[in-house]
Amino acid sequence: MQTPHQRVENVPAQPFASSGQENEEIRRELGATPIYVLRQSFGAGFAYGMPGDVTVSEALAKMDLSSKAMLARKLHG
Repeated sequence: MQTPHQRVENVPAQPFASSGQENEEIRRELGATPIYVLRQSFGAGFAYGMPGDVTVSEALAKMDLSSKAMLARKLHG
């Protein structure tokens, strides 16, 4: 069972390098979404260390690469 404080250990299938353009696309499409909403889909470890009530836009600069990769996959199918 996963606790709310466990890290997400999902490694992207392909290497993920967060670019400014990718971050802008994530902000545009998902920026107003609170982290707690995405944790319902991605698991309790999504955006590890971020409070659930902050938005993706607020958390993106400090978000781990695994969580950013999940957001990118959500946008690009």
